[in-house]
Amino acid sequence: MTVTTPYSSGMYAVHLTDAELETARHALQAYLLAFGHDEAETVGQIKRVIAKLNAAQIEDDDPRVSA
Repeated sequence: MTVTTPYSSGMYAVHLTDAELETARHALQAYLLAFGHDEAETVGQIKRVIAKLNAAQIEDDDPRVSA
């Protein structure tokens, strides 16, 4: 059985402190405001990443098991 995802190369987990997460949010917002007006695809990608950063939650220490 082949499992497909909407991501061509898989997904990554990045562990950030609260300060790092906030910095990443601000940096992407600034990039979007300064440079993101001409490329619709890039603007869409940046907005999706910002949405994921805004939805980030603290993980517990239990290991995750994928089924």
